[in-house]
Amino acid sequence: MSENWSLQHFYHTVINVRDLDESVAFYKLLGWEVLNDRRDVEWPDFVSTLFGMKRAKGRGVLMNLPADPDGPMLDLIQWLEPQAAFPAVPFDDHTVPRIIAFRTRNVHAAYAALKAKGVRFTREMFSHAELGVVGSCCCYDPNGNLVELIELNPGQRHSKANEALLETIKE
Repeated sequence: MSENWSLQHFYHTVINVRDLDESVAFYKLLGWEVLNDRRDVEWPDFVSTLFGMKRAKGRGVLMNLPADPDGPMLDLIQWLEPQAAFPAVPFDDHTVPRIIAFRTRNVHAAYAALKAKGVRFTREMFSHAELGVVGSCCCYDPNGNLVELIELNPGQRHSKANEALLETIKE
């Protein structure tokens, strides 16, 4: 059966934030720019029904990467009503982190620069030639989300992590 619709591309993702100004500053450190500042926009009542909520009020900022102006956007939202919950950092044994990953050019330089500016990472840089991972690191955003910065070999779409390769690496 043929359908007459299809997804076109990834549009945006919402990141719940505790403090909108602090979060905008953090994502600017990563290279994102403010595309649409809606900090003072009064949300109409229909917004809550779109999200299946009884009420939804907040402040938001849409951001994009200058290197990918038509690419996906980040929609940072500070929920005023209802308020969002945030995990404690570092995570306890029962918390599964929210993770957003970005392909990064020169990830080792990004790691060094962000660490020098006080950004907190989960561990030192990870590299693995057999997986095609030039470097990968995760830092915490101000809201307890993990932000993964990853650089792969040129022309590689994803890491080469598959069961057979992982078994040989264990040995």
